[in-house]
Amino acid sequence: MNFWLINHHANPPHEPGDARHFSHARELIRRGHQARVIACNFDHLKHAYLPVSTGRRWENLEHAGVPFTWISACPYQTNLEFARIRNMFEFAWTAWGNRWAAELPAPDLVLGSTPDPFAALAAERLAARYRVPFVLEIRDLWPFVFTEVGGISKYHPFVQLVDHVMRYLYARAARIVMFSGNSTKLLIQSGAAPIKIVWIPHGVDLAMNPELGPAPNDGQFTVTYLGAHNQWNSLDAVLDAAKLLQDAGNRKVTFRFVGDGVSKPALVNRAAAEGIHNVRFEAPVPKTQVPQIKQSSHAFIINNRRDGASRGWMSFHKLYDYLAAGRPVVFGSCTSNDPVREAGAGLSVAADDPQALAGAVQYLANCSSQQLREYGLRGRRFVEEHYSIPALVDRFETLACEVTGLPRA
Repeated sequence: MNFWLINHHANPPHEPGDARHFSHARELIRRGHQARVIACNFDHLKHAYLPVSTGRRWENLEHAGVPFTWISACPYQTNLEFARIRNMFEFAWTAWGNRWAAELPAPDLVLGSTPDPFAALAAERLAARYRVPFVLEIRDLWPFVFTEVGGISKYHPFVQLVDHVMRYLYARAARIVMFSGNSTKLLIQSGAAPIKIVWIPHGVDLAMNPELGPAPNDGQFTVTYLGAHNQWNSLDAVLDAAKLLQDAGNRKVTFRFVGDGVSKPALVNRAAAEGIHNVRFEAPVPKTQVPQIKQSSHAFIINNRRDGASRGWMSFHKLYDYLAAGRPVVFGSCTSNDPVREAGAGLSVAADDPQALAGAVQYLANCSSQQLREYGLRGRRFVEEHYSIPALVDRFETLACEVTGLPRA
């Protein structure tokens, strides 16, 4: 089969950000299929163009054996500016226009992911043009992110437009792939048919996440947050936890924030203004450099917002990367599905609770190296069994055979 995977913000592993579709495409190709990732050449995390374009509207290139189509769209510097919306429309319009695919083999299935809904709409229109199945992948649940998280009225014209687009996509999709096992109810309320919904969660490319050796034995305990710094991850609560440990006289624990996002400047400024000295802020790194970051960490931390969005549909892909590292994880959770608790791979506490987060970190910092190692091994084995890329592509390949009527490669 020939798969087109359209994700506005997909990246190859030598760049920071989301490499899910690169890994899925590589596994599909390994199995004898064809697969292509279609993405924007303007990077959402770095707010800069990737070094993949010669100034044309599109480029067809290959990265580590995976074909990519890079579509050009206008730059922007924040999420809250008109240029961001223009970037969405430019990408979708060029993808829909299909001139980039004039010399490529026709697809057997087109998947559209929803970092924004208009890229998925372009995917649906391409699938209709080629008369092949369209699969909708729910990454951000629009317009829920506007109303529940952004506080924008559901009657805002743009929210109404997005709601209309998503309901159209639910109706046209042969299958709807969701990341979170909690999302079914919300999808149905938004117009999705239950029979179409398939759970294929985030997972881990173990080829890019080798099993690590022991953490540094340097007398310090480094707790790392590795990922986007935005409103979803409620990192102020983690900063509060760092301050609580510092105020309690704990000089052993250091919190490390690696990544970028709209919330990072405020976090950096707050740490400086309040004299929170047991934190370090570092720039985002490509997937290929993530193992070095993990190797120097003793534990990882992640925190949910305590709101309807987190309870209803959030799925933290970085959580599975943490578990794969073989280090214990502190998880501030308000979700019913909790991989950390299920695997016995760390400590789960109440979401957005700095006192609970600080207590969990303090507990792990006092554990023996053997206890920490046991937490980490349980997490690694759990991911290998349930959340490896081959296991997830098995599910996707089964879905593809069902909707296309074609056999496995």
